[in-house]
Amino acid sequence: MRERTSEIRFLLDELNRQKKTAMLEDEALNTYRNRVLNAIDFLKEKSLAINQRCQILREGRIGVDLCDDEVDRCLRRELKVIKGCQCLMDRALKEATEQIRSLRATMYLLDKDLAQKDKSLLIDENNLTLRETQRNMGHGKDLSNLECRYSLGEWQHQTYKNIEDNAKELNSASQLRAYIDLLLKQVCEDMQNQTDRTNEAFERRIAEMKHVKKCLEDKHNDCMIHIHEMQRNIQQLEKELVDKQRSLTLCQTRLSNRARRPGLELTCDSVQDALYHEMEALQASICKLNVKINENKASLRYLLHVQIMQEEEINIKANSIKIDEVDCMTIRQALKYQSF
Repeated sequence: MRERTSEIRFLLDELNRQKKTAMLEDEALNTYRNRVLNAIDFLKEKSLAINQRCQILREGRIGVDLCDDEVDRCLRRELKVIKGCQCLMDRALKEATEQIRSLRATMYLLDKDLAQKDKSLLIDENNLTLRETQRNMGHGKDLSNLECRYSLGEWQHQTYKNIEDNAKELNSASQLRAYIDLLLKQVCEDMQNQTDRTNEAFERRIAEMKHVKKCLEDKHNDCMIHIHEMQRNIQQLEKELVDKQRSLTLCQTRLSNRARRPGLELTCDSVQDALYHEMEALQASICKLNVKINENKASLRYLLHVQIMQEEEINIKANSIKIDEVDCMTIRQALKYQSF
């Protein structure tokens, strides 16, 4: 009986050791499962949400800027990488959950075996304390159920099977943790690389649009200078026209007055010739001034049209820069991938 109790104690020690190791592994596996959950939450609440938000924001571009550019292509590639990583994380979560379930199933069998062996050891240790001279040993107890259900070999086989199954689950759990650790690092690296590529595409696009906007603003400034010069020219020509018209009116008034000369005084003298020549010269000058004024006004209308077009293009670029630099790049600053 002492040999039997020693054997039970040995197996109890082994079972307790396996249980302790299994509990530590269960705790470690739960930690890794939580890391996977954190990665899944980050990919959904940060990566996916920010990517989709950027695509929606960029639909607010207008005019020629509403095109399929490099940033759009990078955002689509980023979305594809995110969904691929989500699939990997979902599969890892299922594997971790199943491994925890399997490990706890073997722990349950260990606990059951431990409880039974504890009770068996208590019974045998109690029997070892019994003596022939001891009173109240229970002579009248029922001895009808003394047949053993299992052989010693079956007893040993089941215990060692529980230990072996637990060891297998421990090994599987350890390998799964190593796989999850490697997978999380790879996901972080892939996501960070794609995020960096997308951010670089944003930066190039922003720099390009700022350059175009600067060129448009320079052209707009030149256009405004020409508009002001044209307006001054028109004002000067109109002033000259008014002066010529006054001179013409004066000349025509003088001719009209001289037409009222009486009798032989109504002669075509040198004064009359000079007034006629002056009137013709003034009329020719007025005609030329009107032509110049009309030409300048036409040029001014064209410049004003160009000014409006340039301002529209500048506003388009300013809107695109705001969307990419202020709206998108601000929220993308939250995309920092570290080990989960």
